[in-house]
Amino acid sequence: MKPRTIENTKFELKFEIGGEGHSFPNLLRKTLLEESSVEFAGYNIAHPLLASPVVTLRTKRRQSNVVLRESLEKMLARTEEFRKKFKQAVSDHSLD
Repeated sequence: MKPRTIENTKFELKFEIGGEGHSFPNLLRKTLLEESSVEFAGYNIAHPLLASPVVTLRTKRRQSNVVLRESLEKMLARTEEFRKKFKQAVSDHSLD
């Protein structure tokens, strides 16, 4: 994953995520939209074979880079929670 900033203002952030498909930016979009100060969150992939996702975030009242950081932290916490629950479920149903 290689992020590259395209546009960065106080309430709008646009960046490209090199080497990614739809999975990560879609999860990020959904997580960003949970925040009440997010006015718009979306992404576009110009060509599925040749382009990387470009994420656009527009906020109201809160700085876009702060909202992005908080959403990424929320995604990380959820991933850790899922990993722990999955590991426990596998060990509970082990065929050993």
